[in-house]
Amino acid sequence: MSGAGLADDTRLPEKGLGLALEILEQVARDDRGASAAEIARAVGAPRATVYRVVNSLVRDEYLVRRGDFSGFLLGTRVLELAAIVGARTRPEHAAVVARLRDDTGEAVHLFAFHRSGLMVLDEDESQPLSDLDALLADPTRSAIGHLWLVAHPDRRLPQAPNWRVAPPADEVRAIHEAYAVRGYTEQVALLTSDRGCLAVPIHDDAARPVGAVTLSTSISRLSVAARHVGALRDAARALAPLGSLSGW
Repeated sequence: MSGAGLADDTRLPEKGLGLALEILEQVARDDRGASAAEIARAVGAPRATVYRVVNSLVRDEYLVRRGDFSGFLLGTRVLELAAIVGARTRPEHAAVVARLRDDTGEAVHLFAFHRSGLMVLDEDESQPLSDLDALLADPTRSAIGHLWLVAHPDRRLPQAPNWRVAPPADEVRAIHEAYAVRGYTEQVALLTSDRGCLAVPIHDDAARPVGAVTLSTSISRLSVAARHVGALRDAARALAPLGSLSGW
């Protein structure tokens, strides 16, 4: 019996971990969103078995369903693992962020965008995010959430399962209009009463927004913090390789 034949014969439904990894690999190869039928053909497993494993991966947030239910995309937990691995192999990014923190004297955080919402890549340990749960749940309450809305004009929030709050259309329109004027986003006292934040987008080679660098400061210093926007934009250009982590 050939090695390939042996592999086929020994693939058992009970060996769910190996099949789950194969399914994740196939989904990662198709940025359009692979359907369950396509995945089953690619991995050579019974469709019913693939459906069962895929549903488990969706439940555990390793996969997410496309908004039109036509296929599956990598979920938050896979992207978070990629970020952890990536942080260990990109010391130049840490250097850029550390230098920005030193130059501004303010809290600087680094985020990546994905289809489901936001991913924190580098939180300022000396001045941590004030309310991470609220920031990741409601895109209207942070400058980075505003920027995600700007970067995803054609996506409805039900297609981004990590967001638990859907903003009204007029508020989204106002966010887009403010960004068009400034070229960055801003929030004041929406997460905590004494803090505000600026967010500048990071673009990939195709000029798509794939993440952002943010600066958080006290409300009393927010107006003068705008002098750091140029430094934030310089850092965003230096951090452009983060596009590979965006999960676009």
